This record gives sequence, structure tokens and C-alpha cells, in this order.
Amino acid sequence: MEAREASGTSDDDLHEQVAALHDRLHLADVRVQRLRAESLSEPPFDVQSIQIRSSPCEVLHEPPRFAVRVNQTVELRGSDERNLAEVEVVLVIDYTLDEGPDPSEEAVGAYVEHNTYFTAHPYLRETLQNATLKLGLEPVVLGILSRDRPRPTEVTVVRRTSPAPLGDGD
Repeated sequence: MEAREASGTSDDDLHEQVAALHDRLHLADVRVQRLRAESLSEPPFDVQSIQIRSSPCEVLHEPPRFAVRVNQTVELRGSDERNLAEVEVVLVIDYTLDEGPDPSEEAVGAYVEHNTYFTAHPYLRETLQNATLKLGLEPVVLGILSRDRPRPTEVTVVRRTSPAPLGDGD
């Protein structure tokens, strides 16, 4: 808060700027820029833990648009904490702005910090689940989001059981 006050922007001013930005903002595109999925062991294997890392978002601000790059890496680990598989997803989210004054970099940064992951989450979830399936693994699913947490609190492996063989009708 001290940095904002030193720059002349109070919390209330920044909140108003972010609200004004949100009112003028449109989601133009969401695309996968990079997808890297690698199985480091021969499946099937028993995943004991899942590590999820998100890099800070990168913002390209070119009025009347801005783009945000979201990078997330998920590591599947065995009981010895050795990496069994890894999936990295980089999304680019493009926004356009209606006519009006250029938003401050501070307002764009605050908007990105508090809202962009909510936009990216369904795309990250689908890409991660699809990539793990294509690796021949049980699918990995990102948990639900909550407004009071910036990232999902859980990531799960969907445990599949072998289907019972089809009977001959006896």
C-alpha cells in the first residue's frame, strides 16, 4: 500500500480504475502458445503427489488491447518424489478495450493479478487433462477455484479401475 500511496494512487483509486477497466474489457482470444507433455517413466505408474507451479503472468500492453501469458507446470511424482511425468502449458489471453483513456499499467497489473487466472483456469484444466490422457496416464484434473485463493487448492488424479469384462448374458 505504501508504494501505491507514494505513486499517488490510493487503494480506492486503484479499485475504481480496475472496475472501469473491467467495464471496457472484452475477451478476444485464448490460445495455447506452448504445450509440453512428457512421461519420464513407462506408464502405468502410481502417482503419489502432484506439484503445480505457476510463473508470474507476463503482460503486453498495446492499447487498445493487452495480452497476458500464463505459464503453468504440473509434475507427477512417485513415492520417492521422482518425477514420473510433466506437463507445461503456456496460454496467451488476448483482451480488447472499448474506446476511452488508456488504463494505467498499475490498473492493468491489478486486473491481471486478480482476474486472469479465473479466465485461464478452464483452458488449463482441459489442456492438462487431455495431455495426461494422451500420455497414457490417468487424467489429472485441476480443482475448483475460490475467490479468496489465487490458484486451485487441489489437483487430483482420476483413478480409473479396470472395467469388468463383458459377460455373455448368463
